[in-house]
Amino acid sequence: MTDRRRAGLLARVCLTVGALLPYWRLLTFSVVFVTDDYFASDIFNGELPGRILAGAAVRAGHWPGWTGQICSGYPLVGAPADPIGLALFTWLPPAAALDALVLVLLLVAAHGAYSLARRLGADIPGALLAGLAFAGCGYFAAQLKHLSIVSTVAWLPVGLLLVDRAVARDGRWTVPVFGLVFAIQVLSGFPQSAYICALAYGAFALYRAWLVRTETNAATAVRRLVPLGAAVALGGAAGAVVLLPLSALGAVSDRAEALGYEWATRLAYWVPNAQTFLVPYIHGDISDNSYVGPPFFWEDYGYLGVLTLLLALYGAYRERRRPIVLFAIGMTLVAYLFVLGQATPVYHAAYLLIPGLKMFRFPTRFLIVVELGLALLAAFGLTRLRADLARRWPAPSRVPALIAGALCAVTALDLFVHQPRQNPMVPADAWLAPPPSVDLVRRGTPQPRTFTPRHRDVHRNTFQLARGWADVRPYHELRDVLAPNLGGGLWNVPSGDCYVGVSPRWFVDVWGDHNRELSLMAMLAANDINGGLLRVRPSLPSILAAYGVTHMLSSYPVEGARLPFEGRSGSAYVYRVEGAARVRVVPVGRRVTDAEAAALLLEPGFDAARTVLLHDAPADVGPLAGAAAASAAADGGRAAIAGETHDTLTIEAAAPADAFLLLADTFYPGWSAEIDGRPVPIFRANLSVRAIQLPRGTHTVRFKYEMPGLSRGLTVSGAALLLLLAWTAAAILRGRVSVPDR
Repeated sequence: MTDRRRAGLLARVCLTVGALLPYWRLLTFSVVFVTDDYFASDIFNGELPGRILAGAAVRAGHWPGWTGQICSGYPLVGAPADPIGLALFTWLPPAAALDALVLVLLLVAAHGAYSLARRLGADIPGALLAGLAFAGCGYFAAQLKHLSIVSTVAWLPVGLLLVDRAVARDGRWTVPVFGLVFAIQVLSGFPQSAYICALAYGAFALYRAWLVRTETNAATAVRRLVPLGAAVALGGAAGAVVLLPLSALGAVSDRAEALGYEWATRLAYWVPNAQTFLVPYIHGDISDNSYVGPPFFWEDYGYLGVLTLLLALYGAYRERRRPIVLFAIGMTLVAYLFVLGQATPVYHAAYLLIPGLKMFRFPTRFLIVVELGLALLAAFGLTRLRADLARRWPAPSRVPALIAGALCAVTALDLFVHQPRQNPMVPADAWLAPPPSVDLVRRGTPQPRTFTPRHRDVHRNTFQLARGWADVRPYHELRDVLAPNLGGGLWNVPSGDCYVGVSPRWFVDVWGDHNRELSLMAMLAANDINGGLLRVRPSLPSILAAYGVTHMLSSYPVEGARLPFEGRSGSAYVYRVEGAARVRVVPVGRRVTDAEAAALLLEPGFDAARTVLLHDAPADVGPLAGAAAASAAADGGRAAIAGETHDTLTIEAAAPADAFLLLADTFYPGWSAEIDGRPVPIFRANLSVRAIQLPRGTHTVRFKYEMPGLSRGLTVSGAALLLLLAWTAAAILRGRVSVPDR
């Protein structure tokens, strides 16, 4: 082995150790991180339960489609389908799958940045610094709770490396492999991050084509871009299984209308946080709740080592005449102007001119491009510094190499000191074990459904008690109240509401979401944290019963309504909801608007067991409220669930007269219904659930779900992936091009 190969191998080993150092506890495969937010934990309440449900679906032999575990039923649209993550959560226990996925992504980011820096002219120490800085940057540390984001952007250096090789015709296989990498990014389930990466690829490809043009001619440059365009198109098409269902949900969400520039940029970067590139916690730290700036710290945090920044400035100045350095400078500055959002006119111009940019919020997420740009500039800076030092201490002096190695080691230590606090690690066996409240809810209730009113208020209070997440014990106690997704995602106790990225607008009207708290349920309950009470309206129990909620949990005792007290479990007060039914026969219906339905549901005298409120029902639907209601019997029917799978629900129902069958599961396009084999229409009812007309007599009712866009998405994704794999195999068979070890 040559000295150069030995040095490269040693650098890779050091890079692996340094990149994993801040996250060394993941190597035990027995911890989870519970990074918090002001109102929920994105990883513990959101990403982890979602991935567990998706993995369980695949393990059961079907694509993640519908789940009854959260949201009173929810389509797992946009569920991450990246091969690595999906495989890990399918075949490994949750903690091991989470830890392994993060470790893989960190190594992809680190070694991708190293290889890209070497490809672009950095020496081995410079590339080592780039890999350490990129994998250990503040963007990864702060966004690790958003697994889908990190699963996407970790591949950015690898994609740029393949673009460079493709335009340079350095390996026939690079173009289709680039398409496969982009496919992984799109399949990771976060379209904004994939879009940002695509913009970076496009800009870099145009830059490299310009260089090719100066070396050959314009026609050659264009010809080299065409295959890349085809690879991007196939990579994007490979993500259709995620994108098409997600688009269908977006069309019925509360974000379906064009929300404009103010919506797209209102969660803006706080400009003084530019100082955190030099001093990471100059304005305080969200992890101990000492941060004094506006939300959100984790969207603004970009520290990647003080030496990294200084060397980036050095490299930008000393190597400014090199084309690749000029490109890195330009890419970094433009991306940072995008990050600044409303603070400059640049993002507004891009918003108007660049197709697709209007679909996304958080311009701050362009920060990942800034991080990579600074890491590459630092690599160039360290390479130049080492050359400058070599002129002062010429060979055989080892001083330049020792100084370069020391700078890399200090950067690794710097990131090890500052970054881990953003992701508190806790023992998985304790945190993923069901709290006693689970047994209390499931006792004597074969099909429970829980609800925790105003859980965001309690979570905010916990955030204050925990001082961010300096003390994680309050969050451990918070598990008792089964906040959304925890019970259904982790412990097989379905919840009425949920914490997801996008919900149908009618679901938000009833339950609220993390963007909008004003909802039907929010009007019925309020926490008096100082008084230690949950004050509720008297009508809350009947409304919960209508939505199939069997148990209500609270951190405080309830005042204002009669709810049988089931018991106290840890920090949770558990109440039973009498008369709750997921499915029931309702004698009469009433056509209403959404506003009328909300008002009626809030009326103390409204009886959901007697009247169902119908939306968008035709005029000939009956029996309707009015004369028919006077003679209808309130208790004249019965219904029971006879069987349920991931996409079907079978109900045995009987009615003494024509009536309605009310199913307290979320209404969503894709569901169909039939009575005794005869198709019947499904109506949205009581704002957010489902109802059908039920003729008199005894019947078998079958609901069937087919996720909108899934069938076509699977076909398109499968075809695109097959084409990319065939293209890759054909390129390899035509002749392998050996690439020398740099």
